[in-house]
Amino acid sequence: MMSPGMRSAVLVVVAVIAYSTAMAQIGASQPDKGKPDPRVKAILEEADVKYTIDGDGDYRVVNRVDSTRTQLAWILSRTSNYGKIEVRDVISIAYKTSENLSPRLMQRLLEANNRTKIGAWAIQREGDQTIVLFRTQIAANTDALLLLHAILAVTLSADALEQELLGTDDY
Repeated sequence: MMSPGMRSAVLVVVAVIAYSTAMAQIGASQPDKGKPDPRVKAILEEADVKYTIDGDGDYRVVNRVDSTRTQLAWILSRTSNYGKIEVRDVISIAYKTSENLSPRLMQRLLEANNRTKIGAWAIQREGDQTIVLFRTQIAANTDALLLLHAILAVTLSADALEQELLGTDDY
């Protein structure tokens, strides 16, 4: 049995470890916010992929899903560190709404995450908009093959949900 003083000491150590781990997970490593990461440019140009750069310095790529549909993907220039691992997000928007998502849709997305091999569904708020997007994280210094697979994974997943929920090709 632990004394109350010993229990408090253990809780403090656990809290410090949890805080350190959380800070390692959310640390951003790119100091030049808004500037495009030249590593992404080199990979896209090597793979002969057309792109534009948005106002945040992120790379915007259009994937032709089939003969009638396209889907946008963003390769974020800003990276994050988890310990010594530097990662970047590749994302694609599937759905935007000013309403709350239904519990059924949220449960479905969580269940889909359990079956997904690469990437996951995420929800983010921007102003009064709720955005459903598919994202994956890859090594920041990845190669062309892995980046192209990440783009394919996020765009195919997001486009399928967009087509099902909206029936349109907005993103």
